[in-house]
Amino acid sequence: MNTYVWCEDSKSGYEFWKRIFKTLYKDYTVESKKNNTELCKAVSRLEEDDNKYYVLMDNAIDNPDVLRETQRLYIALKNKKNVSVIKIHSFEFVLLSFQMLEDWIFAKEDELKDKRVRLIELKNLFVSIIRNGGDDKKLASMKEELKISDSLNTEQLSAKLLFEITRNTGFETSKGRIGDCFMVDCCDWTKREEDDICGLDEKRLTAEEKIKNIFEYSVRKDSFAKVGL
Repeated sequence: MNTYVWCEDSKSGYEFWKRIFKTLYKDYTVESKKNNTELCKAVSRLEEDDNKYYVLMDNAIDNPDVLRETQRLYIALKNKKNVSVIKIHSFEFVLLSFQMLEDWIFAKEDELKDKRVRLIELKNLFVSIIRNGGDDKKLASMKEELKISDSLNTEQLSAKLLFEITRNTGFETSKGRIGDCFMVDCCDWTKREEDDICGLDEKRLTAEEKIKNIFEYSVRKDSFAKVGL
């Protein structure tokens, strides 16, 4: 029997999930289906076999495209006992929910952290809203403060907050690229300058230790536990 993990993420999201499963579940094969539509098609074509499939589906239900494809996915899943869905708001939200995020990114008495205090406060508020139930007024106020369009959904807001908090650091993460310092041993960031110091400068971690920490102290642990991982 083989075990497969299918996601709709590409680029940074795909790289993130590949590293997660390479560290925690070395025998699992992670494949990107490029988008939600192709992910649903792949699930609908599955026939009963001896393999096990885990489907990583973004769960930002205020995104009409995600909501529509989620409904199609559950129709495609009907009677497929070898498929489990791991509900994740977005890979960016996993990192935003990571309890040590700012402790890793910023060194003690870091001027950059002082400049981003409000962003960190907004991040904490955002994580609370998503985990405990939406508050449209607070989300609208947050978008106004960040000077972004009110039409942005919470998945896009997750990406915006993560980028702004990590910007100009080794952890800088965008849709196109995940920050090296989430993925590599300390300190193997190839673009590091002599004055680049982060919160892990004194307590350096291997890439595997980082992944295990992110798993243990983020929403991902609960999401995986719900499907028996």
